[in-house]
Amino acid sequence: QQQQQQQQQQQKQQAGKTSAHHVVKHVYHDHGNDRCEDISEPVTKGGVTTPFPLRLHQMLESIDGDGFGSVVSWQPHGRCFVVYKPKEFVEKVMPKYFKQSKFPSFQRQLNLYGFSRLTQGPDKGGYYHELFLRGKSSLAYKIQRMKVKGTGVRARSNPNKEPNFYAMAPVRAD
Repeated sequence: QQQQQQQQQQQKQQAGKTSAHHVVKHVYHDHGNDRCEDISEPVTKGGVTTPFPLRLHQMLESIDGDGFGSVVSWQPHGRCFVVYKPKEFVEKVMPKYFKQSKFPSFQRQLNLYGFSRLTQGPDKGGYYHELFLRGKSSLAYKIQRMKVKGTGVRARSNPNKEPNFYAMAPVRAD
């Protein structure tokens, strides 16, 4: 019986070694130069008047005019944004644009809409989505909220597979 228990334990250990770890998948299709159709009537669900990605896009488009460009802004290439000062973002920017009042709630919304976080390079800490580009708000309408909220296991970062936005052509606004 003891030998059988040892065999079972060894099998469990072997299974643990061969099981795949969850890593962040950075699959990026560049929509930077796509022509975007004009969407006049947003498709919303659950009584939401303005979907989160569109609200986020509107915030980023007007943030410099509001005087908060040093707190949060698009990166120069227009494919991701960075929150430089999370504390000020929570205190001054979030109340104006979002229902959330805590930074982790904001991050959760980003995750639920499929945004990925960059972990290295000049955009470190930035968030991106292939349909979220400066000057192309009509693409943001296509971003769908995920129905499954996750596996309960946090995916490991995968910096070697992160896109290099500086190697791509600049985003052309419509």
